[in-house]
Amino acid sequence: MAGTAVLDAGVFGPLRHAPGRTALAVVAIALGVALGFAIYLINRVAADEVSLAARSLFGMADLAVEATGDGFDEGLYPIVARVPGVEVASPVVQIEARMVGRRGVLTLLGMDVFRSRRLQPAFAQAAGGGDKAESAPVIDGEPIFLSASAARTLGAKVGERMQFQVGLEPREFQVAAILPRTALEDRAAIIDIATAQWQFERLGRLSRLNLRLAPGANVDQVRDSLAQVLPEGVRVVTPGQAADDALRLSRAYRSNLTALALVALFTGGFFVYSTQSLAALRRRREFALLHALGVTRREQLFMALVGGGAIGAAGALVGIAGGFLIAQLGLTALGTDLGAGYFRGGAPALEFHWHEAVAFCALGIVVAVAGTLQPALQAANVPTATALKAGDVTSGDVRSHFVLIAALFVLAAITLFLPPVAGLPLPGYVSIGLLIIGTVVAMPAILRSLLAHAPALKPVPWEIAIAHLRGTARYATLSVSAIVVSFSLMVAMAIMVTSFRTSLDLWVQRILPADVYLRSGYIGQSSHLDQALLESIRGIGGIERLETSRFAVADAIDSGQPLTVIAREVDASSAERVLWLEAVAKQPVAANAVPVWISEAAADQLRLGPDATFDLLLAGRKVTASIRGIWRDYEHPRGAVIMDRATYESLTGDGAINTIWIWLKADASIDDVQRQIRERMPAGSEYDLRIPQDLRRLSLQAFDRTFAVTYALECIAILIGLFGISAGTSAQVLARRREFGVLRHIGLTRQQIASTLAIEGAGLGALGVLVGLITGACVSLILIYVVNRQSFHWSMDLYVPFGLLGILSSALIAAGAVIAVVSGRQAMRGDVIAAVKEDW
Repeated sequence: MAGTAVLDAGVFGPLRHAPGRTALAVVAIALGVALGFAIYLINRVAADEVSLAARSLFGMADLAVEATGDGFDEGLYPIVARVPGVEVASPVVQIEARMVGRRGVLTLLGMDVFRSRRLQPAFAQAAGGGDKAESAPVIDGEPIFLSASAARTLGAKVGERMQFQVGLEPREFQVAAILPRTALEDRAAIIDIATAQWQFERLGRLSRLNLRLAPGANVDQVRDSLAQVLPEGVRVVTPGQAADDALRLSRAYRSNLTALALVALFTGGFFVYSTQSLAALRRRREFALLHALGVTRREQLFMALVGGGAIGAAGALVGIAGGFLIAQLGLTALGTDLGAGYFRGGAPALEFHWHEAVAFCALGIVVAVAGTLQPALQAANVPTATALKAGDVTSGDVRSHFVLIAALFVLAAITLFLPPVAGLPLPGYVSIGLLIIGTVVAMPAILRSLLAHAPALKPVPWEIAIAHLRGTARYATLSVSAIVVSFSLMVAMAIMVTSFRTSLDLWVQRILPADVYLRSGYIGQSSHLDQALLESIRGIGGIERLETSRFAVADAIDSGQPLTVIAREVDASSAERVLWLEAVAKQPVAANAVPVWISEAAADQLRLGPDATFDLLLAGRKVTASIRGIWRDYEHPRGAVIMDRATYESLTGDGAINTIWIWLKADASIDDVQRQIRERMPAGSEYDLRIPQDLRRLSLQAFDRTFAVTYALECIAILIGLFGISAGTSAQVLARRREFGVLRHIGLTRQQIASTLAIEGAGLGALGVLVGLITGACVSLILIYVVNRQSFHWSMDLYVPFGLLGILSSALIAAGAVIAVVSGRQAMRGDVIAAVKEDW
């Protein structure tokens, strides 16, 4: 019983006696765990969905032969089928088909039902009207077999007719069946391979060969044999590689979200450290009394850590429940990519796995215990006789640790020059952590220096406030540090997001110089514009001039890196006008090379600069490209190459058009020109006709949707900062009831005491905001010039939201003053004489 009483007095009693601070610490841990768990769940669901979708395209295949762009000649099919070790070879034509009457595209897989029977039996069964697929009794026209995901997102039913656009002409199909979900996980549909080649103008071309190996065949030997017969640009992949390729595009985005969530958990851990340090200073005489009653220092340390673990466990449990709910809401509202546009399809089901929940619970407890460890060690090492003295209960020693501070800042600087790890900017995040920790360690020296130079003013509340802050430096340091950590992260995110959004806005305005844009289709899609329509539009009276562009894909031969090819009217004299160039070539074009301009992402991934040459595989043809410049690009994460339209057509023979850029005469009406363009478009065709203002608005909407989670993290940083102000200030004020009693006895009014508290709260808030602004600005530079660059290979210019930061700074300073005054009113509610007697 005695042991239980001591445990209650040392662990649970303090938590009960300060329910507000305990609740705030629990909420801080819960927020960090909830964000980390939610983003982990969404990432896991995204990876699972992509992996299942990619694997379902292969069925039971062991390998696949594929090529980017428009595929490869079907004459390769019998050659591959005869390679020793290949038992079954199933040809596939994959088409991104533009839907008529529905927005977006649908992946169509042209397959030979007889050849694919042994690899995808569910496909063959559905095509034959098996009982596992919902089938139509009568098919009038070309049949199409929808996946369950496609049918659900499109709202399509068996027997319904669907149209797809080829060029500007519609092609009609009828839904013959809806496949079982296990047959095809992707948002796609199956059609006959001959129909796919004929209807979608892919005669003689294949996209992929799915291969089933003979029993006992050696996979590596088969791959080597295939490599000897495959032409350049055609490669052998496994189903796992296909899933990895799909996930690689979003890896940096998902990893950054995970890092930001863990930063929130780190902030929560520091909040626990702050509250536990304040509690340890306030309870020094309680610990000394426990020592006098026989509790050892090791037992005291254990009890303190148990208390921190209890906070962590409570916060982790709440965070697990909140994280699962956030993940469900996020998947429903934003999808598996949180609105970033990397994946498509409906919101998949979210499954709860106990081992994941236990792991995040453990993480929350470890963070809380880690935040408790240092305050617990300090409290346990205070001599009993010193702690029992009436004076010096709340001050504590303040040490500067100059050597440690210098080491942390130097390490933070050195880490910035380290390369990314596995393509992820981990050194940048380590540098940010070291910088914030170094700032926190430096806070005692900063606070002591500022208080030493504080002006001497005559008002009594000012003198008392400054004297108290100087006498309780440990309390003040902890309170300010909690503000610095949360506010600096908020400042950094605000500057980074503002810089990115403003840079994107300026980039969109610069790369869209025309007055009107007509677009149909994108890379590999079935819809496009043609020369006849171009000439028809050219005859509209209000148009001054036209330019065109075409999207395609090519492979960098040495690295195999797929690149988006943008063919448009551009040459050395006009490049600076139409592109945002970051670097320009100095030497003339290399002999027998084609001039190109590559995006920053392509330059970083290929490790090439201006004047360099590299080989491209474009439409099955090897092309030597000479880099004439590197341009800023926010649209193509895999990298892009721009070449002149005439050069592209001469190399590929592709005369199709994706976008027509239209400049109007000075006196022309945009509305009238748009009306005439619509009149010239074939009836029922799908296209986008927009002005630059519309495209700018859509781009910024997409940006805001992508960074919706980042905005939420900013709000949480502000919330945790308010927690820090509230916990620190209230802890100090409630521990000063005796001081308030003495001040009342010597003649100070309640209003003067409230003014003193307001000055202290506002002063601590102002100091935290000032250091937080400086630290946050440094962190934002790391995010902009290191983390962002290594993650996405994008440049951006620095733009500071002075208005927003001013409002937030003023709000935090005002909040510090208000919280101090409110806490002081609560502390002075009791009898003044009784408060003074507490020290007798």
